[in-house]
This record gives sequence, C-alpha cells and structure tokens, in this order.
Amino acid sequence: MGIGLSDIENAIGAVGRLGSSSPVILGNLVLTGIEVPDTLQVGGRQMLVVHRLPGGGRVVDALGNDPGRLELKGRFLGPDAQMRAQAVERMRMAGQQVAFSAAGLSVQVWIAQFTYVYQAKGAVCSYTLILERPQETASTQTSSTLSGVLGDDVGSALDSFSGVVSNVSEGVFTAAGQVSSVVGQVMPLASLVGAGGFAAKVTDALGTVNGVAQSGMNLATVPSALASVAGGLESGGSGLQSVITGAGQNVESIQPVNSVSLNALGQNAALLSAATDAGSLINRAAANVAVAQGQETSVPSVFA
Repeated sequence: MGIGLSDIENAIGAVGRLGSSSPVILGNLVLTGIEVPDTLQVGGRQMLVVHRLPGGGRVVDALGNDPGRLELKGRFLGPDAQMRAQAVERMRMAGQQVAFSAAGLSVQVWIAQFTYVYQAKGAVCSYTLILERPQETASTQTSSTLSGVLGDDVGSALDSFSGVVSNVSEGVFTAAGQVSSVVGQVMPLASLVGAGGFAAKVTDALGTVNGVAQSGMNLATVPSALASVAGGLESGGSGLQSVITGAGQNVESIQPVNSVSLNALGQNAALLSAATDAGSLINRAAANVAVAQGQETSVPSVFA
C-alpha cells in the first residue's frame, strides 16, 4: 500500500500539533501527535434477562454492566515505527494487565488483539488494537489533584517560555547575517532557540508532559504515566539548564558596542529570565511527581 501526498501532509500537520494532541498511554508507551489513534470505539451493554409473560407482559432482570472491548486504529510513524509496534506486540504476548488512558478513561486492560501493517519500508506501521476491560462501576474517572497541579505548572512554564523563544527567534533570524558583529558572544542565540536547539527540546518535552497532565487521567493511579511525566520533566529541566547556562554566559560576556550587540544582549536577558521562571515551575512539578512516586526528596532539575 503506497503512501500518498495527502498522507504526508496529514502526518506533517499532526506533528505540528504535537503539543495540543491529547496523548494515549498504553503500558509504558505514550502515544502523541500522529501516533494518537484516529478512532477509539468505547461502549458496552447492560446484561438483561427478559421473562415474557402471558398476555404480552414481561419482567426484565438487569444482571449488570458488561463493558465492551476498546477498539483503536492508528499508526506509528518514523524510524522507530516498527520498534514501537513490536513493543505493543510484546505486551500482547505477555498477557498481563497494562495501564490504558485516553479520552477521559483510565483503566487497567488486557491486550486481546493487536495487528500492524508494515509499510514504507518500516517508516509507517498502521495498527489495530483491541483491549479487554475489567468489570467497571457506574462511577466516572476524575482527574487527581496531582494532574491539576502539574497541568497548571507545566502549562504556565510552556506558555511563557515558548512566547519568549518565539519573540527571540524572530530577531535572531532577521539578523542572522550579523552574528559576527556581536562582540563577546559565547553561544550564538541560534544555537539556543533554532531548530534542534536546547529551547526546541524543552518545548517538545514540556508539550508532551502538558498533554499527559491535561488528558483527564488520574495520574496518581497510573505508575507508568507518572514515570513518563518524570522523564519528560527531567528532559525539559535539562534543556532549561542548558539555556540558562548559555544565555547567562552571553549576558556576562557580550559587550554592547553596537546596536546588534545591544539587541543580542536584550534577547539573551529575556531568554535567561524566561528559562529561570520556567525552571522554578518545573522543579515544583518534579517535586510533586517525586512525592507521588513515594520518594521523600527530589533533586531540583534546574539550578538558576
């Protein structure tokens, strides 16, 4: 089955919306962006026994809720597509319950069926996943206080930091040909805020964490989700620390001898301030996750 231009355009669009896509968690895998299933069928039935009486009357006995299987269809995309599909296959073969969270659901499930199609030499693996649910009650799943706290902290950090990075980036690439005019610059701003730079890694990591926190799951009851959040916070914190170090060195070293240097000094100062503020929020979020994981202390991810 070939991959058409529309498929590529849809994939690019989905990657661009990575931070806003509600993630799906299955065991130790977090599916975001293009990997989020296209469809998720949810439902079930009420088991009823109908006793038919003479004259058309009948008595109905409700025996209880019978949750239907969860059916998902989507795709893995990229150089690790087949590896991630095989990870789900191993979960199916193990026959153990795994955590599942999506669309406001947060339950333990069994993988009843999983198939994937190897496409584009392994760069695309379309999959079908069928999950068996345990008996459930009529009560609904609600987000834990932890989820709300993380959402507030990480969301605020992401919004403020991304806004400053966007503003700085515009100035950086406008004056790209004048980098050599900045006297004393230790690390060019393009290395901090450009594609693949430290700031991009921070926004990617925090975007994924924010998506998990906002997904509606009760994080306190899903250890795999907590581990994923902890890893994302660590990655985001490491990137922020690199931004703080690079921008801080530039603020101390740049000599404002011309307009370009003065502009670069202001941009570095703004980036340093935003990274420091975001770092304090990430440290608090990491501490809350550590407590939820049963750890008494948490070493700060970011040192200002």
